[in-house]
Amino acid sequence: MNNVVSVRINSEVLALINRLISLGIAKNKTEAVNYILNYGIISVKKTIQTRENAKRLLEKYLREGLPDLPPGLSDISIRERE
Repeated sequence: MNNVVSVRINSEVLALINRLISLGIAKNKTEAVNYILNYGIISVKKTIQTRENAKRLLEKYLREGLPDLPPGLSDISIRERE
């Protein structure tokens, strides 16, 4: 099912849409926007997954506290920075 969404886009995005059409990659603006969205969706999914993982960890640490570090880890970290 297709859904209609009205959006405002900046000039750079409009130029990309027009270039996709002029190069024959997309037949019209709708197809060009979908083309851009389909390629960008991978990046968006990665960003969402990263944020959800971070939120889950934060909630776990707030609930259970931070895990204990292995002995000597802080000494190793200090030496690596030197």
